[in-house]
Amino acid sequence: MKITLVDIGDARARLATDEQPYGFQISDSTLLLGPACQFGANHLRDLKTKGDYAENFEEATLITDAKGVQITGIWFVKG
Repeated sequence: MKITLVDIGDARARLATDEQPYGFQISDSTLLLGPACQFGANHLRDLKTKGDYAENFEEATLITDAKGVQITGIWFVKG
C-alpha cells in the first residue's frame, strides 16, 4: 500500500471521480482521516467525535472551517 499526498488543487479532480481520500492534510503535522483509512468502525466513531475523521471532502471542510484551518492536500492510497 502506498499513500501519496496530492496538493488540494490537483486533488479536486481525483475526488470528482469518487476516489476515496485516506486523509486530509490540514497542516505540516495534522491529518484529518478519511474513508479510505479503513480503521474499524468503533475507532472511526471515536475519531469523528473528536473531529479527527471526515467521511467526505464537504464534511472535512466543515470540520476544518470550525477549527479555523484549511485543507492543504489530500492523501490517496494505491493498492
